[in-house]
Amino acid sequence: MDMNEHWAKRLFQWGISQNIINGYSDDSLKPDQVITEAEFLKMLYRAMGVAIPNASANSAYLPSESWTEGPYRIAKLYNHPTAGENNFSMRMKPITKLSVAEIISASQGVHYTGQDAVTYLIGHGLSNSKANSPEQFDEKSTLSRAEALQWIRQLAFHGKLKIYERPKVPTDLSLLPDLIDLPSKVIPGFSTEPVTDEDLNLFIHGGFSDLKFGDSKKSIDEQFGESTEQNIFNYNIYPLFNAHFNQSGELDGWTTDSDTQDSSTRDFSLLTKKEIVLGKSTLSDIIERYGSAGVSRQGILEYFYIKMNDGTYQDISIYDPIQNIEDVYTITFIVNDETQVLYHIMVTSLKTAWFY
Repeated sequence: MDMNEHWAKRLFQWGISQNIINGYSDDSLKPDQVITEAEFLKMLYRAMGVAIPNASANSAYLPSESWTEGPYRIAKLYNHPTAGENNFSMRMKPITKLSVAEIISASQGVHYTGQDAVTYLIGHGLSNSKANSPEQFDEKSTLSRAEALQWIRQLAFHGKLKIYERPKVPTDLSLLPDLIDLPSKVIPGFSTEPVTDEDLNLFIHGGFSDLKFGDSKKSIDEQFGESTEQNIFNYNIYPLFNAHFNQSGELDGWTTDSDTQDSSTRDFSLLTKKEIVLGKSTLSDIIERYGSAGVSRQGILEYFYIKMNDGTYQDISIYDPIQNIEDVYTITFIVNDETQVLYHIMVTSLKTAWFY
């Protein structure tokens, strides 16, 4: 309830859904409370998919042990710099932006300290700041729980929620990015771009007509060959895509995956209305064309839209109450963790996606 009018409400919806952050024993979230080093470590490692035993004050796992032990064991394992590893009193002290910068840069597999860590993050767009030099970074300031979560979301925008060990030897300073004339940029947390009915279609370059939402199975069979086989999700299997049909035999969902296409289909380009191309477009391309609102977790982007009475589509948060599931559609992209290149697209009604 303390988030209803807060600027970070949707941010916390995302953070809670991804098990990055949780509330206190009184169910409050305290978004404006200054974050401690222990709390930040827990958030960061959870965002990176690390299971942290006893990372809650309410945990039944080793009840005699402080919940802070788990995050600090992870930090020690990966050689990430902390003030509280050997000094328990520092764990619940507010963390500075400089310390956050050193921890995040370490999690990316480099060993920089001080302003060098800040330079690394600025140069790679990971600083969650409009500063274009370490001097502008305000390294001594603290940050709130909401600001820390916002910083972690910036890492998600760049596909950087994968944990690495910090080398024991400092990284060569010559590898730091050059900040000269570097434009400062912070990606908006939940930006969106307009979509229309056509954005639900699959566009095919190379000899076939496009796959259109609402097409009949009969018309699709005539164009792509009759499909009699289904996958485990009850999607009919075609050479270029899988298709789901409602009870009236009309297309209400489709998926396509570059990893499963055989050599006979590689002469075709599969793309969306916004020209996001399967097997070619990247995470940053998708955010540029569709906005940042869909970024879900590492490598996954899920956009949700409700079709209004006038036929337009409005972006929604999937965690707000949905009045009519029949009017909600989702566009999902999955990119490769290493290359950041798109390998899977799914467009479907929410009713079909949720197996209603």
